[in-house]
Amino acid sequence: MTEQPIRRKLIRWVKRGLTWLLFLCLSYGVTLLVGLVPVNNDFTPAENGVKIYIVSNAVHADIIVPKKNDIMDWSESFSGNNFLGDTSQETHVAFGWGDRGFFLETETWDDFRLATAANALLLPSKSCLHVSFTRPANFFDSTSVSISRDQYKQLVEFINGSFKIDGDNDRIQIEGYAFSRTDAFFDAHGRYHILNTCNSWAGRALKMSGVRTPWLSPMPKSPMIYIESEKIAR
Repeated sequence: MTEQPIRRKLIRWVKRGLTWLLFLCLSYGVTLLVGLVPVNNDFTPAENGVKIYIVSNAVHADIIVPKKNDIMDWSESFSGNNFLGDTSQETHVAFGWGDRGFFLETETWDDFRLATAANALLLPSKSCLHVSFTRPANFFDSTSVSISRDQYKQLVEFINGSFKIDGDNDRIQIEGYAFSRTDAFFDAHGRYHILNTCNSWAGRALKMSGVRTPWLSPMPKSPMIYIESEKIAR
């Protein structure tokens, strides 16, 4: 006699759970659609401006900037002790913000773990910045855009503001982690979750720089959808 009431309760709980899941999925979908509304609609690429690159793969996005110009010299901004090798021959610096656990544990797709990805998306988690001295030609999926000097200053300010700093005003490096001899990881501000991803960070960087980009851009490749693609010479 007690089995039927228990079964009915279980059925009600399952139905409620599925209803809430459907509601959350629909809400997320609507948020993504609304987020695609572009901002900075008056943006036009700057003639003789600073060329930056947005690199995006199936998961992650990076912003790539010149290593040195008269506005910012990133080679002086970082200590030589931050990197295992010589960065002097590289022409650019790639910055990528993301979930700390996923970043540090997933160097390649062979390292991918579903639990790590789920934790990154579903639970607000600590973040870090990946800094890599590199060249744009090393990337096969990128878009470039030229921004004005003032816009580049805004981008530099945004990137610098993403780093956590210690009492000596130094960036906090995550020791013992690197994918190569010219990259390093640093503690960053912000919590990573499904609506605040690495792509969201790249989108905010573009938005702060005045580039036409979606209002929200948590999905892969979404930060660059309003930028005309330009092939990199190799």
